[in-house]
Amino acid sequence: MKFISVELENFRPYQGVQKISFAQGPETNVTVLWGTNGGGKTSLLNAFTWALYGVLSVDVESQDQLINTTVWNSAVEGTPLTASVTIEFEHTGHVYIVKRSVYASKHGSLQPRPKPELQLWQRERDGNLKPVLNPSGRLDQMLPERLSRFFFVNGERIEALVKHEGGEDVREAVKTLLGLEAMERAIEHLPRVAQKLRRGMKAEGASQQKLDDLLVKMEDAERMAQEQQRRRNAAEKELKHFDLEIKSLNHKMTQLAEAKDLQQDRYRLEDQLRRIRVARQEQEEQRASLVGTSGFLAFLPALPGKILAACEALYERGQLPAPLKQTFVDHLIERGECICGTPLIEGSTHHAALELWRARAGLAEVEAAWNQLRGIVAGFDGQRVQLHDALRGFDERIAEAQEDERRLEHDIDEIGNKLKRLPSEEVVETEEKLEAAKLARDEKVAAIGAAVAEIERLTSVKEDLKKQADNLGVKDARSRRIQNRVVAIEEASNALIQILEILSQGVRRRLDARIQELYRLVSLKSYEPELTPDFELELWDPSGSQRVPAPKSTGENMLLSLAFVGSLIGDARDAQKHGRTFIQGIGGDFPVVMDAVFGNLDDDYRRAVADFLPRLASQVVILTSKAQAGEIVEQELRPRLGKQYVITAHTTKLDVSNATKTLTLNGNTYPYQVVGSNRTGAELTEVHD
Repeated sequence: MKFISVELENFRPYQGVQKISFAQGPETNVTVLWGTNGGGKTSLLNAFTWALYGVLSVDVESQDQLINTTVWNSAVEGTPLTASVTIEFEHTGHVYIVKRSVYASKHGSLQPRPKPELQLWQRERDGNLKPVLNPSGRLDQMLPERLSRFFFVNGERIEALVKHEGGEDVREAVKTLLGLEAMERAIEHLPRVAQKLRRGMKAEGASQQKLDDLLVKMEDAERMAQEQQRRRNAAEKELKHFDLEIKSLNHKMTQLAEAKDLQQDRYRLEDQLRRIRVARQEQEEQRASLVGTSGFLAFLPALPGKILAACEALYERGQLPAPLKQTFVDHLIERGECICGTPLIEGSTHHAALELWRARAGLAEVEAAWNQLRGIVAGFDGQRVQLHDALRGFDERIAEAQEDERRLEHDIDEIGNKLKRLPSEEVVETEEKLEAAKLARDEKVAAIGAAVAEIERLTSVKEDLKKQADNLGVKDARSRRIQNRVVAIEEASNALIQILEILSQGVRRRLDARIQELYRLVSLKSYEPELTPDFELELWDPSGSQRVPAPKSTGENMLLSLAFVGSLIGDARDAQKHGRTFIQGIGGDFPVVMDAVFGNLDDDYRRAVADFLPRLASQVVILTSKAQAGEIVEQELRPRLGKQYVITAHTTKLDVSNATKTLTLNGNTYPYQVVGSNRTGAELTEVHD
């Protein structure tokens, strides 16, 4: 997708018809719109999302007031008025025009709640416009609204991506990128379908009442499991809040001179504690696996000896190995002749003697089984000794890890005590808040654990009830078909769960690799970014002997967030190029429109961001003020600039001090703020070379 132009008609501060054409060149792919704070930049950003999806960002005030207030206020009562945004863009080799309009007749000073109309056309080769049916659905296929927050970005809010609550946005982006919403809905709905089908089953005779009782119990167990899942989700949401608060308080400690060194020591000890806990848990899992596979050896101290003694007795009696094989004797009797040539006539002494040998002969399979058993049990004593040695080793390592954990926990607690004994009231207050947040977090962890345990118990109950229901004799062919369908549905649900996890983690790993690559290109420090398995953006400091969380500044947060946006754009581009889109996943080359991207960054980070943005996407639109961007950014962007516009802010106020009235670009001067104007609003002017 590439934007060709956007046309605003009486849309919020933009009076009349005003139009912007965007840079589209491969080398000059940047369009910059210069505007003062409050001068119309955010309204322009929202013009895109309103035209495409009919939504404005939550920070936009008076969302119903879409028609320009100057036009509305100056109109005569009863006058029909309109506001619209029209975007012309190219997508997959076709040119489209989308227009969203709102109409109202003036009756009073307040505008009525708008009822927008949406139209979408495709421009044909002869220039004619062909209407596109279901325009909202078609636009959502091109660029889903769920991804729009990453392509139409308010720089002042993009930092939220690197916070814990931003993980949910990242997860949603991954699912949308893959087109996994349909799969998620199927996973959610399939168990309900299976339950509904079971209600149609009929059992034989008295079993019908039992079947009905089982189905009621299954529904009750499912209802209780869903309630536990809701509790778990609520606790996990609160847990993220406390994790964020703890991270913020820890970061604050690093900014307080009196606490900085102690906080760094605590970071180091906490990282050691995490590593030791992971190692201890791995040892416990390995020990449990060993007990599960070889634990029976501990309960067989006497049995191997008894088996070996029985084998020896058979050998002593000459029964092992058997003197003759039964199959050999059977063959002689069947042939009617001994190997010496004597006839074996039924009833003769020779035949009776062979029948006697037949009773004494052994089966080859039995002899082989005895020999195999003897060989297996012969090594039991040694294996039991090895089991005891291995378990002793696990116990020693686990005990050592537990002791290290207790020592580290004590050292961490002691750092907290030292911090509370410092003379700084701010440090003491921060540490007390940190302790309270950790205590609250631990309570949520316990609540999550209890909910998980109860969900597992209820899942086991449901499985047992399902088996009982499936084992009841069904009455007719229809019920048997229902049983088969239920089994197929459950197998499909389990398969979809596995596929969803595999696909999600696959795209997460791809995005993680891209984020690391992009971040290294622009980072001013040797920090390492990570998109974790929980889909949270983290930043690590590897400079010490052990990796610790990096104290992220506004600049690092901005670069990390932009690296994630760039990774999304890159993955979507590759998905289309290699035909890797899945189900309803998206692919393509998408633009990015960013407002206030430079924020309050210092000059070094402004320069880094300005250098990075042209490489972020094939088309970049930047909305910024002169104060935010400055000469540094203008110089960095100059080689990639294809289009520039000035958003002139008009105000009727006269007593505005320190207003920047003009802006000089490419040697030409443009009005920047018009004080004492006859209207309030914004006006677009193209910058010429």
